[in-house]
Amino acid sequence: MTGFRQTGPGTATATITVTTDGTGPVSVTVGWFTGNTAGRAGTGDGTPSTTRHSGATQYSFTVDHAFRGTGCYWTVQAGTAPASADGGASQQLLTRQCELR
Repeated sequence: MTGFRQTGPGTATATITVTTDGTGPVSVTVGWFTGNTAGRAGTGDGTPSTTRHSGATQYSFTVDHAFRGTGCYWTVQAGTAPASADGGASQQLLTRQCELR
């Protein structure tokens, strides 16, 4: 995952880059989570999306999400099939509108 940022009060965008060792098909599944504890993904927010790529050895794309949950922390996770050697990627951010006490 090469980027994850809040774009509005309830929206975010993630930039995902996948590098493969061949041009065969790879599926990338992206899931979104919201919660109130740093370092934990929290509760799933919406349905994960899956895209399929083939014909190259590197794919870079952005995925946008409108959060429905109210957690202070947003997390995005990406995994591939076939599975990546590193087990996938995840990033988390503390939302701008949240105040932790």
